[in-house]
Amino acid sequence: MDKSLFEEFMNKLLAFPLWIKQTVFLSLSKDLNTYLSNEFLDVEEGELFHVYKPDLSELGQSELLTKESKFDESIYSFLDCCSKGMTLTEIAIQNNFTMEEVSKAFTFCKKSGFFSSDVPKLVSAIAGFIAGNYRTGEYFIRAGKMTIEQLDEVLNKQQEMNDAGKHVFIAELMVQMGFVRDLDVKSIIFMKEEAQKRFSLNAEEIPSITTEQEKYDLRVENTRLKEENEILKQKMDAILTFIKEHKEP
Repeated sequence: MDKSLFEEFMNKLLAFPLWIKQTVFLSLSKDLNTYLSNEFLDVEEGELFHVYKPDLSELGQSELLTKESKFDESIYSFLDCCSKGMTLTEIAIQNNFTMEEVSKAFTFCKKSGFFSSDVPKLVSAIAGFIAGNYRTGEYFIRAGKMTIEQLDEVLNKQQEMNDAGKHVFIAELMVQMGFVRDLDVKSIIFMKEEAQKRFSLNAEEIPSITTEQEKYDLRVENTRLKEENEILKQKMDAILTFIKEHKEP
């Protein structure tokens, strides 16, 4: 299977010198810790939506092959990438999708029975939230972070405050009542906002480094060219001298 653009990109990054990778890692860690909770930083790879690899069911493979339902071509592009074992991030970059568009395709295919295995609840919850199918409270219920009874308490409290002329958001109340943490709410909302951005990548933009062997080969080649240029110059000088000496008066 051909490598995806993102896989090529990551391979180039992993080939960077250790001191570059450490510097980048520290900068990214500091940045991510400002707006993501540990739920998204310490989660197992298979539980994180962005790096999840959907497996196609027989129904999904059949639909990809026949295109019997005549869905939008973006759905078949999504299914094709799934059949090649790509992560959702790779699918987004390969097709120039936003993560929001990937989420919508993912939830559609999941609902259509095109996946062969059960989707982890956190992956499913994030997909539904980013796709706009779930509100904040429902996301936390589906992610297993809240109960329906707790959400009912929040809604009742919100109604009481609205009746008293005090408007307050559901997410704010969930935090105030101690059902979820403030950073958990900010994390998922920030992820949804970021999912609307498009990240383009092509082979020409993938960063690369020059190995010591390549640098050595380049120096050897430059030396050879300089020597050839010097020899050519000497020959030209000799020719010009000969012409001058034998020029008719």
